[in-house]
Amino acid sequence: MPAVLMCEDLAISRWGNDSVSEQWSDELTAFSRAFAGAAVFGIPLVFTMEMWWIGKSLPPMYLFAVFVIGFAANLGLAHVAGFRDEHSLAMSIDQAVDALAVGVLSATFLLFGMNQLRFTDGIEQGVGMVMLLAVPLSLGASVARQVFSGRTNSQGEGTSDLSAWQGVWADVGATAIGGVFIGMSIAPTGEVEMIAAGLRWWHLLTLIGLSLVLSYLIVFASGFDEASPPGPFQHPLSETMLSFLISLGVALIMLLVFERISLEDPASEIFRQTIVLALPASIGGAGGRLVI
Repeated sequence: MPAVLMCEDLAISRWGNDSVSEQWSDELTAFSRAFAGAAVFGIPLVFTMEMWWIGKSLPPMYLFAVFVIGFAANLGLAHVAGFRDEHSLAMSIDQAVDALAVGVLSATFLLFGMNQLRFTDGIEQGVGMVMLLAVPLSLGASVARQVFSGRTNSQGEGTSDLSAWQGVWADVGATAIGGVFIGMSIAPTGEVEMIAAGLRWWHLLTLIGLSLVLSYLIVFASGFDEASPPGPFQHPLSETMLSFLISLGVALIMLLVFERISLEDPASEIFRQTIVLALPASIGGAGGRLVI
């Protein structure tokens, strides 16, 4: 009898541990989707200098009003979509707060990597920029589940007949198209040159890291890699690296086409601007692989 009781206790304990592990896994997936959605939908505004200037100069009361409006918008989105499955009022409020938190963190990391958020700036200016950009980024986080879970549910259709190399070329084409789609709205502007001029080597490394991490998150959160045919470039890490290299090429070509750089410019300047534009291009490329 004691042995039976011990077995029952062990089974209950194991079930409880599995349940907790599953909950943590669901939370990780939800927040991965949230950060991915924030990046895909908010990156063009992050590269808009007017948003930086307005954030620095907007009075605190106006920033607070924008934040309240952002919370209300996220509350509505959380109720009908959200990045979690539950849509009760309490959970919608919780998701709206979490989405704004994701927006704040995303804005902070992106602005810091672009050297637009500096320790030498005043606290009010830094907080203003982060708060203003956090709102559109948070809206992307709130709709992430609908976008990525929809891709997860339909990804298996039409991909199983592709060979490994056909899958590679499909990824290459989708990455290039997505990179052009997002990068074309940024490449002709003066922001790329302005950002590149103020970057040091650790900023460049940060931007490269952000490009790789966000690209990986976007694909991972969608479950895209689960249905890919086996091949040398179909592993998530190798696929992310290949995607980043393609995004670098797309960024360089767009900068040349829009005459933001020329081959006669110093190599360091070409490299800096290419790395800067590769960030939105890699985000667009990862998004392109979800759509195409």
